[in-house]
Amino acid sequence: MTNENDPVLQDLRVFFNQWHEYSDIYAEYAKKVGISSSTLDVLLVLNEEPAECTQKVLCGETFLPKQTINSIVTSFLHQGLVVLTESQVDRRFKNVRLTEAGKVYASKIVQPILAAEHATMASLPAAKRQKMLTTLTHYLQTFKQNMRQL
Repeated sequence: MTNENDPVLQDLRVFFNQWHEYSDIYAEYAKKVGISSSTLDVLLVLNEEPAECTQKVLCGETFLPKQTINSIVTSFLHQGLVVLTESQVDRRFKNVRLTEAGKVYASKIVQPILAAEHATMASLPAAKRQKMLTTLTHYLQTFKQNMRQL
């Protein structure tokens, strides 16, 4: 695996660099609008208005630590951007929901990203989109299988 001339290793490096570049685009946008990348990740999830959105769900969706999620939710709570309501699934947990002011704020931040993502995907011919998605799905399924064998 250390052979520098290995074409698969070279392709992996390109793939990882592109994946990081994609993440960097989001991080750059977050900085531009004056928030952290973590805050942007949480806004993206909350903007979807999931039926049950506890802090645990936010951790799972964003891959952020509990402490980070708690800090963001607490900050949003103090700013009047979210309210906490009792979970219908498990009363021990609280759902995090955007207030009307929170919806306006989230929309202002998230909608430009969604529009840019949509325009980018729309710029690809349907056949290329399908090939990209099929290839990525296959890659992820195979990677998951390989990782489970470790």
